[in-house]
Amino acid sequence: MPTILQQLAAGDETAVARCLEEYGGLVWSLASKYLDGRRSEIEDAVQDAFVTVWQSAARFDPAKGSEAAFVATLARRRIIDARRRAEARQDLAGRTEPGGTEAASKLTSEELSRLGERFVQLPAEERTALWFVVSRGMSHREIAVVTDVPVGTVKSRLRRALLRLQQAFGVESEQRSIAAGEVAS
Repeated sequence: MPTILQQLAAGDETAVARCLEEYGGLVWSLASKYLDGRRSEIEDAVQDAFVTVWQSAARFDPAKGSEAAFVATLARRRIIDARRRAEARQDLAGRTEPGGTEAASKLTSEELSRLGERFVQLPAEERTALWFVVSRGMSHREIAVVTDVPVGTVKSRLRRALLRLQQAFGVESEQRSIAAGEVAS
């Protein structure tokens, strides 16, 4: 008898319910573990994980491992991606910093205006990559797929964009001093 994933790959619509019933608890527990109990993020990650499982069902080979391991591996990858996107959104939005204060609330309207001006002055590739991270919470890999460039290029564009934006606040010169080993006396 074919496995649930083989039935999904064959287009059996009833296999969807069986897949959810069989592996729903597994995927939910993985999401709960990696997403620290944030219910809305857990629900989104579980849904995303099952979409990936269904899209990848045809790749399952029972000779290479168990169905549960296949589902868990795919789900874990998607859940970790979701966690990384959430962390990136928090970091880039300035919601977390040591001491628990909100950095974004410290920006004056003049600083926000300067940041906005610098953002629109970024080269289009850098601006697009940064926009995908901030507005959509996309991973480097997802941006690479959407923009059809290597992941390393995406990372470089994001790094350059952030450095350019930091220049608006004088952060880069401080980082260069530290990197060069200069110590204020």
